[in-house]
Amino acid sequence: MSSAAPATRRSSPEPAAAAVSPAGPVTSRGTGVALTGVALTALLLGSIELGATGAGPDSSGLAGAGPLVEWSLPVVTLAGRIAAVGTIGTLLFAAVLLPGGRAILSPAGRRAAAAASWWAVGWAGATALGAVLTLSRLVGVPPTALTWSSVRVFVDETGAGRAALLVAVLAAVLALGARRCTRPGTARVLLAGALGALVTPVALSGHASGAGDHVLAATALAVHVVAAGVWVGGLLALVTHGRSSGVLAPAVARFSPIALLCLLVTAVSGVVAAGAVLGGAAALLGALGSGYGWLLTAKTSALVVLGVLGWQHRRRTLPRLHAGEPGSFRRFAAVEVLLMLATLALAVALAASPPPQPATAAAAGPGSPGAAAPGTAADPMAGHDHGELSVAVLIDGERFHVAGPVAAGARVTVHNGTEREVTITAADGSFDVVVAGRSLITFLAPTEPGRYPFTSRHSAAFGDVLVVE
Repeated sequence: MSSAAPATRRSSPEPAAAAVSPAGPVTSRGTGVALTGVALTALLLGSIELGATGAGPDSSGLAGAGPLVEWSLPVVTLAGRIAAVGTIGTLLFAAVLLPGGRAILSPAGRRAAAAASWWAVGWAGATALGAVLTLSRLVGVPPTALTWSSVRVFVDETGAGRAALLVAVLAAVLALGARRCTRPGTARVLLAGALGALVTPVALSGHASGAGDHVLAATALAVHVVAAGVWVGGLLALVTHGRSSGVLAPAVARFSPIALLCLLVTAVSGVVAAGAVLGGAAALLGALGSGYGWLLTAKTSALVVLGVLGWQHRRRTLPRLHAGEPGSFRRFAAVEVLLMLATLALAVALAASPPPQPATAAAAGPGSPGAAAPGTAADPMAGHDHGELSVAVLIDGERFHVAGPVAAGARVTVHNGTEREVTITAADGSFDVVVAGRSLITFLAPTEPGRYPFTSRHSAAFGDVLVVE
């Protein structure tokens, strides 16, 4: 009896502990995710405000879609970026980092592939919602007031619309493929598809399209986002799915050289892309005093800190991990992932901030001698406000704004940001279209190169020149 009594006292608390313990980590993990989301949102919105410092007031005269759209769009964009790197990281974990046979994925690899499917679902959803908010912001109406004609023009005729459609479709395909993935070769194909979807917006839209050297800027930015996506996603997958030390140690050994390469490529390509967008090293240095420059400095500083943390990994946590002590690596890597997510928020804010104009362009206002005459060169206002959306003609309450020359026979996209109906009527009758208020339309440019003056029947004060090349 005396020996049985202690056994009863020891065993009685164990069922209760077993019943309670699973809820603790789940609740704690959910709270941590929620707090991280709130912190990233606050950082993102504060950084956007900082990026707008020194940009000057909006002089376009176009109505906005409301504060809900303005603040929701960058948050949805960040959510899509995180889902994208989550998809890439889990596929990298399953296809490259995990040891296993060539014929079939290990159980850990199948779990990672299943997680990639859910990440891809989030990526597709965030991309679709972001496209709706982008169009709403462009047209200047709430999402519920968008017309199907504007949606069609946005998807068919603008780089941002085409990119959103393609990325959403690719992400949906990735979600279906990853759910059924059982082989490493299939996971590698899906990983290549995810990387392709990641660079699609860079190729079809974004700040790089407005750079002086578009090819250099787009190439550097594409390399930058791929390297950063593999780096951030891979470490996120290690923290999330590397639960077993038998899985974690070999996966980290494979990821370590990849992470070092991604760090170097991200740093170099980021500097090249920023210089190309701003117009060279001198312009890059001159922009450091602006809000855009402060965000660029903050992002660069975060990259340096991440490099230092990676060095600490090699010196301290990796030896402990290989010695059978994975806890130190997990804690250190979790902090590194949080810093990486914060850097992603800075990157989204940087992309949403207008790059500073050169001093000569800023000094040349609409009526100054240095300003371009209508129809003779690209209109800075049209390009600055909507150039990344490939809108060729912008209409505000005062005049037309032509972004630049168009190709012969090409589709010309027009955005009317006012409430009233406007026409675009060529002097020689080669085109005559009606543009309803708050809408997007397209019309075919003349097939013969030349200069085509046009006016509007609603007001004699409206006039410009469409240059066809």
